[in-house]
Amino acid sequence: MRQNCIDTIDTTTAPLPSWGQWVKAGVKMVRADMLQLVEIGRIWSMRAHHRRQLHDISDETLRDVGLNRAQIREQAQKPFWMA
Repeated sequence: MRQNCIDTIDTTTAPLPSWGQWVKAGVKMVRADMLQLVEIGRIWSMRAHHRRQLHDISDETLRDVGLNRAQIREQAQKPFWMA
């Protein structure tokens, strides 16, 4: 039964996309990739900024959130691309 279904699909009559359609699809993919790269850059920038700010947190605030200086140092030393 499954073989009969596959045989009914005629791929020779499917219209091929025009060059204009190929270009539009390519531009769309590149635009999506660029937006994704911008978003990754924004995330990395925020992550680096927050890690630099960790040094300014007071000891009292650290106690409130249950962290110590060693944990803060460990987080601050991570590269910006590591979560």
